[in-house]
Parts: sequence; C-alpha cells; structure tokens
Amino acid sequence: MRKVYFFLILFLAMGISLKAQEINVSGFVTSVEDGYGLPGVTVLVKGSTTNGTVTGIDGDYVISVNAKDTLQFSYVGYQTQEIPVNGKNKIDVVMNTDAMLLDNVVVTALGIKRQKRELGYATEDISGEDLTRSGSDNVINSLSGRAAGVQIITSDGVAGGSSRIVIRGNNSIFGDNQPLIVVDGVPMTNEGGVTGWDGGQDWGTALNNINQEDIEDLNILKGPTAAALYGARGGNGVVLITTKKGKKQQGLGINFSSTYKLTSPYGYRDVQNKYGAGGPVSFLTPTLTQDENGNYIYNGNYSIDNGPEGEPTNTTFGYYGGAVSWGPVMDGTTMLWWDSVMRDYTPQPDNLSMLYKNAHSFTNNISFQNAGDFGSIRVSLTDDRSNAIIDNCNLSQTTFNVGSVLNVSKKIKADVSFTYFDYHRLNSPVLGESYSNFNKGLLYSWPRSWKGIEASSYEQADGTMTEWGNYPFQYINANTMWSFYNNNTTLDRDKAYGSIRLTYDITDWLTLAGKAALDFSLDQYETKNKPTTVDGMTSGYYKQNLSRDYTLDADFLLTAHKEYIFGTLFNARLSFGGERYYRNMYGMWASTGEWAFPDLYTFNNYLSGGSNPITTNMLPGESRYEKQVNSLYGFLNISYRNFLFLDFTGRNDWSSTLPMDNNSYFYPSATLSFIATEAFKINWGPISFLKVRGSAAMTASDDNPYQLDFTYNTGSFGGQLMSTLPTQVPPLQLKPQRQRSFEIGLDFGLWDKLNVDFTYYDIYSWDQILASPMAVSSGSSSARINTGIVTNKGIEAIVNYNVFQKPNSYLQLGLNFARNTNRIVDLGGADMYILSEVWGSNGPAIAVQEGEEYGTIYGWDYVYAEDKNGNMRPVLNEEGTEYLKTNQRVPVGNCAPWVTGGVNLKYSYKNFSLYALIDAKLGGEVYCGSYVIAMQTGQSKETLYEREGNGMPLYDNEGNFLGNYGVILPGVQVNPETGEVTENDKVVHYYYNYMPNFGGWGNYISTPGILNNTWIKMREITLSYNVPNRILEKLKVFQNASISITGRDLFYFYKSLPDNINPEGTLGTGNAQGLEYGSFPMTRSFVFSLRFGL
Repeated sequence: MRKVYFFLILFLAMGISLKAQEINVSGFVTSVEDGYGLPGVTVLVKGSTTNGTVTGIDGDYVISVNAKDTLQFSYVGYQTQEIPVNGKNKIDVVMNTDAMLLDNVVVTALGIKRQKRELGYATEDISGEDLTRSGSDNVINSLSGRAAGVQIITSDGVAGGSSRIVIRGNNSIFGDNQPLIVVDGVPMTNEGGVTGWDGGQDWGTALNNINQEDIEDLNILKGPTAAALYGARGGNGVVLITTKKGKKQQGLGINFSSTYKLTSPYGYRDVQNKYGAGGPVSFLTPTLTQDENGNYIYNGNYSIDNGPEGEPTNTTFGYYGGAVSWGPVMDGTTMLWWDSVMRDYTPQPDNLSMLYKNAHSFTNNISFQNAGDFGSIRVSLTDDRSNAIIDNCNLSQTTFNVGSVLNVSKKIKADVSFTYFDYHRLNSPVLGESYSNFNKGLLYSWPRSWKGIEASSYEQADGTMTEWGNYPFQYINANTMWSFYNNNTTLDRDKAYGSIRLTYDITDWLTLAGKAALDFSLDQYETKNKPTTVDGMTSGYYKQNLSRDYTLDADFLLTAHKEYIFGTLFNARLSFGGERYYRNMYGMWASTGEWAFPDLYTFNNYLSGGSNPITTNMLPGESRYEKQVNSLYGFLNISYRNFLFLDFTGRNDWSSTLPMDNNSYFYPSATLSFIATEAFKINWGPISFLKVRGSAAMTASDDNPYQLDFTYNTGSFGGQLMSTLPTQVPPLQLKPQRQRSFEIGLDFGLWDKLNVDFTYYDIYSWDQILASPMAVSSGSSSARINTGIVTNKGIEAIVNYNVFQKPNSYLQLGLNFARNTNRIVDLGGADMYILSEVWGSNGPAIAVQEGEEYGTIYGWDYVYAEDKNGNMRPVLNEEGTEYLKTNQRVPVGNCAPWVTGGVNLKYSYKNFSLYALIDAKLGGEVYCGSYVIAMQTGQSKETLYEREGNGMPLYDNEGNFLGNYGVILPGVQVNPETGEVTENDKVVHYYYNYMPNFGGWGNYISTPGILNNTWIKMREITLSYNVPNRILEKLKVFQNASISITGRDLFYFYKSLPDNINPEGTLGTGNAQGLEYGSFPMTRSFVFSLRFGL
C-alpha cells in the first residue's frame, strides 16, 4: 500500500511540475514606424503548427506556452521575429518593416489592392512614414531619389513653388507629360508653375497643399500598362495616394506631432571681389574716374561710342549687362557715389547674400483615431506656417481631414475621405528674364561694387518712393526693391476634395462597388500696388483674379471572382465598370487704371472721360474650360496555382474634346507574371525567389477643349469694341494621340538577403497633336493636326540588400537607377518646334527636331576645321578676336540625364533608427546663363588670371606695351583662298576671351554655356528615437512617443557646374528643361519633430 501511495505522490509531483512549466504569456505588438498596435499578427510557438494565436485590434495577444518555448511573430510587410519565453509572462514586441519582401500588397489601378507577385508591370510603394520623415516642402519633392525612373524637378524659387514629376520620359511634344495624381479616388493634375525662360511668379500647384501627415502610403504605377484603366489622364503613369483611415490605438486614440524646420541659404555664386564696375572701354589698365577738380567720382563706364577698336563697345564686344565688372580695383578710395553721397570704393563680398535670410516653418498636427466592429475612423487638424528665405514672402495653411472605413452591414462597407484646407500666401518672387527680378539684377545688372543702397533706401521717411535720378545700372528697374516690398499679391485658396466608395458583397463571389468624388478649388489673387507719391494716387494699382475649378468623378465596378474554376487549379476574377469624368473651370479678372481717389483699392477708383478713356486692361476678362470623358472598361485576372498570373484589360473612352467621328477610342492591355521558384519545387541554390513578367498596353489621350472650331477674343481698340480672329486653323478630323508600350521584367532574390527588380520598357507614341506651321500669307500661323512620333526606351533597376537582421537590430541598403532615351522620330514634315527660347531669338532654345532626343538645346555652335593632326578645331576670324559661328541654331547639347538614381540606408538598433538617402543625376546638359553672364561681365573668378598680369605681353597698333593682358584664343584659322588650316597665333586682349566669345544676348556663340550638369547629393538623413514601452508604462500618460531630427538637402558630394551655381536651379516645370539663369542659392534644412499618442 505504501508503494501505491509513493507512486501516486510521484505522479502528482510530476504533474504539478509539468503544469508549473505551462504559463500564460501576454503583451502588445506594435509597429516601429508609428508605435501603434498591429492587429492580425501571427503569434506561434516555434516548431508547432497548432499552438498559436493572432493579435487583436489593439495589437494585444495572450497565449499559453511552456516556459522554455520560443515565440514567432510574423506579419505581412514586417520582419519575422523569434523571442525566447524564458519564463516571462509579458512580452511586448516592436515589429520592424521588411524592405526585402517581394510579396507585399500594393494598390493598383482603381485603388484595387493586389499582391505584388501577381503584377506583370513595375510599381513602387512608399510609406507615409517615409514621406513625413523626408522634411520636404511637398509630397512630390519627397519622392526625389526614392523611385527608379521617376524624375523630380524642383523649379527655381522658394518654398511653396511647383515641382515637376516625370515617369519614363516625355510622351507628348506639347501636351502635359506629368502623371495623373489620384488621392483616395479623387483625380488631380500637377498643373501650374513657371514653364519657360521668360519666367514670372511661381505660385505652386494644388499638390503642394496635400498634407503629408495624412498620407498612409503612396504607390507609383509606371507607364501606360499600369495606368490603362485610368484612360487618357493616366497615359504618363499614375501616382496613387491613400490617406489614413484610422486604426485601433491604446488609450484615448489622440496623437499629436509638432515639427520645426529651419532652412538656410548657403550656396552662393563664387565671384571675384577685386574689380568693380566698368565696361570694356579701354585696353589700358582701368583707373578711377575724376571730375574737373580732381575729385574721385563713381563712373561705371558701361559703354562708349569710341571704344578701344574705334567703334562702339557694343559693336566690338556684343550686348552685355549692367553688371560688367571690368573696372578698376576696389581699393577703398573715398569717392562721390552715384547717389551723391561720399562712399568708399571697397569690395562687397556679401552683396549676393544680403537679400536672403533663414526661413522658419512650424507644423502642428492633432488627430483622433479609433477602430472597432463599426470599422475605423481618423480625424486630423494640421496648422502649417512658414516664411521664405527672402523678405515679404510667407504662407500658411490649415488642413482638416477625415478618413473612415465603415462597416454599414455585414455586406456593405463604405470608404469615406474628405479634406478641406484654407491656404494663404503672401507674394511669390519674380523669376527669369524680368526687370523686377532682383536675382537677375544680382547677375546681369549690378556689378561687383554694388552696395545694395536700393535695398535699404527704397522708401522715404514719409512713406513715398525714393526717386533715383542718376541710376547707373541697366536692364533692371531702379525701383525693384520698392516693388518688392510695397507691391503685394496675395493668394487665398479654399480647396475641398473627397470621395465615398460603397462596396456591396452581393454574394461570396460577386461584389458591386461605386464611387463618387469631388475636387473643388476657389482661388483669389489680389494685387495691391502702393502709390509712390504723397498724393496717394500715383502708380497706385489694384487687381483681382478669381478662379473656380471643380472636378466630378463617378465610377462603378462589378466584380465576380471564383477559385478553383470547374474543379481545376485556376482562379479567376472578372470585372466590368464605367466612369464619368467632368471638369469645369472659370476665371475672371479686372484691374484699375489711373486713380481718382487716394489709397482706395477698388475697381471703382479710376479717372474716366476726356483724356482718361477706359482701357482694355481695365475691362473684366474671362476664361472658361469644360471637359467630359465617359468610359466603360473591364478586366480579367486569371491565376494558376499561385505562380502564374495573366491579366487582360480593355477600356473605351468618349471625349467631349474630339470630333464626333473620332471621339470614341478603345485601348487594351495584357500582363503576365510567372514565379519560377513556385512553379518548380526544386533546389534553386542561392536563388530564393525568381519571377519573370511582361506586359503590353495601349493608351490614348485627347486634346484641350475648344480646339475644334474657331473661337474669338473680344476687346476694345481706340474706345471701340472689336474681336480678334484666332491664329490657328482648327482641325478637320482630329484623332486622339496614341501610345503603345511593352515592358519585360525580372525579379529575383538571392540567399534571402539580396533582391533585384529589373525592368526594360519601350513606349511608342504617335498621332501627336501639334500646331503645324503655315505660311503667314494664309492668314493663320498654324493648323492643328495629328502628326509626329515620339519614343521612350529605357531600363530601371531596384536593388535591396539585407546586410543583417537580428531581433533588435537590422541594416538594409537600397539602390535604384534608371536610364531613359527619349527620341523625336517624326514631326510630320515640320522642321522644328520651339518649346522655349532664351531672350527670344537672341539666344539658345529648347526645341524638338526629327532624329534628335527630346530636350535638345539648340544654339550657335563653332565652325570647325580639321587641323594637321586630324582633330576638329574651332575656326577664328583673321584677326584672332572672334570665333566663326554657324548660320543658324544647331544642336549643342541635351538636358536629359544619362542616369538618375538613389542610394538609401536603413539601420535600426532597439529604439533608435537611422535613415539616409543619396540622390543622383548623372549627365545631362544645361544652358548655364549664370556662368555665361558671370564670364562675360567679369564677375567670375576665372576672369582674374589675365587681369592680374599673368597673360601674354600685349601691344597696341603702334607697338606700345599695354601690359601682360594678352591671350591667344585656342583654335585655328583658315586661309579663304587656299583653304590652308593653321594654328591661331594672334595675341589679343583678354576681353576677347570672354566678350563676345562666351555668348550672351544676341546671335553669338552658345557652346561655352552648354555645361554638363551632374550632381550627387546628400538628400536626407534622419535619426529617430521611439521611447520604450517600459518608460511609457511608468508615465501612464503616453501610449507612444518619438523624437526625430532630419537634415534635408545637406550638401553635394559632387556637382559639375562651375562657380558654385545651383545645379537644381533650372527655370520652370514645363516641358522645356535645361535652362538656368540667375538661379536662387542652394539651401539646406534641419527638421526637428516630436510625436506622441495619448
């Protein structure tokens, strides 16, 4: 009996011991990106297929395990983690994102979510966290360097200006080449900004106003294939932005973020600070000017009629700006300045930076979110206030956003999003070739001895404008600074956009979805020019410009899906839908004439009658735009055993802007994705993933409204009403512009550490809608026709390498690069189309011509001759003073980059994370107007060498020694009678090295200004810290908290442009790229952010 008791006690002890090893483990699983709980995370005991659970809506979990078990935590898009239990009852896990995954979910056309493995075309996904962290001014700039084949071009100017985004090159010669932007199903365009050399004011685009704090993720659909279901508007690719819809969060669900941004200008042109104002008036050493009493006086000696060659200096040296600094040494001599004040003639090393300052930006966001059986909701309010790096320029915006997913019933779900913002901006600086652009003044009009008197003395004590009676500087408004501070324009924009999508699960295999979207904008530009005299009327001016723009978009989609069709291993999804797109714009403007009442800004304030007739500019003007596109479309998705995916799509559009006979057009697409590693279950060695994909598609695009008939402009002339005829003959049978594209790709992974995504594409665009030139004698300048062919061919590559991955740390490296060739194949017989010109016909141009690449720069090139060594050399005139040039503008460069790309680094250790991004543009040329003018006017440091007496001995015609100011221009001379080619040996004054042989205004050599514009930039560095949960639990207030610091646009590793000229300061965001002139200085920003949740 005692033995029985003994064994009974032994078994009970063993049972108690085994039971003691089983424990309940609980905790929370959160995301490293935002600290929020992750619902649906799989929690599994390692080695078991039955003992597991998933996290709840808060990211919470409870599981019974043995004390020595190891838990595995896995979730799509995040790195799997293994954590030993070691007897602990509470284990909290922070999940790190996994950039190496090739099977994540992406948003595709019409907002449909699919696994990336299914797609036969290239897409890229960027998280809202990455965009917010970037520290950029807008969502478009945030993409710089992040996506292969996506080129971001920021316009010259200040924060709040526009940006250009191009995916896989330009498909249209004159049309919009930017992708369609879709925000929660609301279609938008990136219209606006400065588009040419002439410049103007860049007020930005509506995309600037999209609040990055509200973005959940951004998907880029590249090329016509991915955008086939968006019709004509998606022919250049699509950028899909999905805003946050809320999620379950511990605590109150309230989140707050506060961001401060400091932007500092730092990169000014390198200039010489020794020689002051003075033109090429003599070959002798420049000296100071004295009056009849021997007193030194300011005299820039800009030009004279009897120059050193006995003719006007403009005849000898071309047309140059008032900034000519070939004058005497700035030695500190006291003299009577041009404003009749005694001043020292001293160097001005800071006059290029005196008009700039640091800019400050403050952004505060508060949001509430929650989720449950009802669905999810998020409400957000953001306040953004900032100024610019120049005075009298600032902006502010208040944004309200709500996003929600509502489970109306078991079968009906509603996706709702709405955004409203109130945007205000004071002034936008004048850019380009304008007499009111102070950047042009710093380059073209104000010499190195300029002291900036106008910047501090533009206004008298009584508030009137200072009159500069003896202003010595040319090609700039003497009262530029008065205008800058007292002639103000404000932009007030009210914009609301949103959508609601209802999804009804009719059965378990049939779904019906419908969407209605609205985008409404109301812009008001108000200009008030302050009167310049004490009477309060002289030069007073008032103008109003009102514009309204709204888009209505509605669609439906019926989808049937079935797995294992007819008992096979095939799955299929068939969808049919339709869309109605409607856009309406209206604008109205008016301004005053000569005022009748002082300081009264109203349209009724004008003199009339007698000698004061109402002029045309005082009459109200109007503009209208109305367009509608109706569409039907369908697509079929077929898959086989999760390794073969085949998609077919078709769409037909009916456009209101095309003739009735041609307004209907159909275009299809097909894609194939084959995952070899899934199909063949063999040992692939180091290959962990292999996918081959291909696609073919067609798209079409229509025209702008009102191009089919003659339209007339009304106005007045001489007090009489009049109408003007159009200069373009409307088309007889206009057709849509067409595109077809092919794409093949290879995605593979090696050793579960290295992933490569490679794509080759070929896009062929024909039936371009162009304005074909006509003889002036016809009464019209052009006719609108379909002609022309443009091609784009290129490669893209994305490489990600997982250096190491541990439970509490990881290091990932990424690389993307792209190469595109964009060629003009046919122009329908036209010789050339000008996209933009420098100084009209008096400088280089961006144009398109058959056989050339898009973006070609045309200018006057050297005339070349072959020397005795067989080298082609530029030819000079007999005197050795001037290069011979071509009779007309010819190709001299191309702005298209050879390669674009980026390198990124992600490192995480416990609660610290580091992100770095290097952005690069290799190759591509630019007409660098700043360099040309700096050399022509003697501002550049390169012009010092001969002036310092390092040149060759120079003698006048009588043999008198002038100094060591001589140069021999490199090149050859050709005997006009014999054709003999000899090396040039003529010693000439150094002026001829820079004037006019460096170009400038007029038909002079353009080639010296065509420069390679390669740069490699430290685009972004971000260091962030997430406060650990153990600290938050002790505080018992915060659910999550983080701090971060970001450096944006910090420096260039390399840039090829000389004189420290801003390599990203090109003019405009239109199709004509590659022109730089008087660009703003480079800037860098530092961003400090604090985020926490309650």
